Amino acid sequence: MMQQEVRRAWKNRSVAAQSKIREEIEPELARRKYEMAIAQRLLNKAQTEADRETWQTQVDVLQMFVVEAEDNLAEEQAEVALCDAMVAEIEADLAAGS
Repeated sequence: MMQQEVRRAWKNRSVAAQSKIREEIEPELARRKYEMAIAQRLLNKAQTEADRETWQTQVDVLQMFVVEAEDNLAEEQAEVALCDAMVAEIEADLAAGS
């Protein structure tokens, strides 16, 4: 019984991480990449040095946001992998105990 409870807790943790990826991180990453692409286009169209500096700053800031979102995605993917490994090992114990 205890093994089933532990297994369920780890499965829930995995599902929570997967949901966070799907519902929060992936949409944010897509939005940040789109914003950066638009800012890059505007940088390419800039006519003056002042405009180029402004848009380069925006591109740089948005690039930092993209990297941050990619890092968050990698962290949550690692969490899912960890949880899935725990669940698999618990299931092996359950199968051996049957």
